[in-house]
Amino acid sequence: MFAYRPKAQFAHKSLWFMAIGMLFCLTTAQASNQLPLTIKGIVMTGPGCLVNGDTAIDVNFGSALQTTSIDGNNYATPVPFSLNCTGNPSNLRLQFQGAVSSFDSNVLATNFADLGIKLLKPDNNVLAPGEWFSFSYSATPPAISAVPVKRAGAILPGGVFNSTATLLVEVL
Repeated sequence: MFAYRPKAQFAHKSLWFMAIGMLFCLTTAQASNQLPLTIKGIVMTGPGCLVNGDTAIDVNFGSALQTTSIDGNNYATPVPFSLNCTGNPSNLRLQFQGAVSSFDSNVLATNFADLGIKLLKPDNNVLAPGEWFSFSYSATPPAISAVPVKRAGAILPGGVFNSTATLLVEVL
């Protein structure tokens, strides 16, 4: 009996073409299994607050400060800012961010190395830079005060001083 056997070269090519054909079939099958995905949603904004009408807050100690009378208690001055919130938030918190003095990490630095600004909460306790202060929202913001303070034993020069901080208000 005589049987036809393909040469090994042709058998190898046949397997190659079958593999390529199966690849096209898989590609076609995978393409038909792909569906577009659409995701939709609504982002809700919560209560928001406008601090001081979005304008700078200036604390002016005036021109009558005596360098010998700066003791961390004298010359306490309110930090005048307004707070207008929408959405009736009940609880808020605030913090001041700024450079701290080299002599006391609880006070803001000024352009005089031996002079800083201490911030006070409504109960007259220190509000350190970076510390959060929580409060309930009302038409009147909390009464924060600023007080000049000097390094113990320092003799301050006369002149204009300044300090800069950022007030952050967060709705809880």
